[in-house]
Amino acid sequence: MDPSRRPSPALFAFGALVLAILVAASILVGRVARLPGEMAGAIPRTIRETATAVSEGLAKLAAAIRTRTITTTFASTATEIRGTKRLQVAELSQVEVVERRDAAELLGFSLPDVVVSARAPVTFTYTLDLDGEWDFDLTERTVTVLAPEIRWNAPAVDVSAMTIVTTESSILRDEAPVVAELRASLTGLFAQRARRNLPLVRETARRQAEEFVRAWLLRAYGVPQDVRVVVRFRGEPETIAPAVPL
Repeated sequence: MDPSRRPSPALFAFGALVLAILVAASILVGRVARLPGEMAGAIPRTIRETATAVSEGLAKLAAAIRTRTITTTFASTATEIRGTKRLQVAELSQVEVVERRDAAELLGFSLPDVVVSARAPVTFTYTLDLDGEWDFDLTERTVTVLAPEIRWNAPAVDVSAMTIVTTESSILRDEAPVVAELRASLTGLFAQRARRNLPLVRETARRQAEEFVRAWLLRAYGVPQDVRVVVRFRGEPETIAPAVPL
């Protein structure tokens, strides 16, 4: 063949493109011809899958609405465990109200005070150390007992009933720090209150201690019924309170 009569590369590429188009068209025509039959099976299957998915979704939604999951975690570290021998002689329960007034200045000018108060039921428990020093003296028909000093446990605060309110405030002051300081100081303040309440419970504690000693002497030593028991506590005035006779 004459080289001058050979097809040009452009013509050869055009022919390949036309052939590819014809092949693709024949495949597409065959696919379209089968499409109605495939759709006939695919549509019901799609409907079933959609219905199943909707049903499962509704079931999960209903379960989510009906279900509540609450997780409570306790974490504790034992630092010390020791046995104690204490005689509980009095318990005082009262509602404590603690007020805190905070004054401040800005550039030499006084700002309005912030006043917050805490109100909570508190139980104070008073005890005697049975391992402490107990002195007994029998004079005629009276047993005089010098018992250990009255102590108290950490005050038990009913935090579920505790309220903290701001009774005085100002837009120029932020009461949040005052509330936080009051809350942080309550443990120490209630411990101070336990000491101040000691005169209120001393006589009750004395009667409980006398009953304890009287029962112990009767059981252990069989002392006569007409012997009196008088209890004094270390650290209190020397005046001896009247005792209940045996």
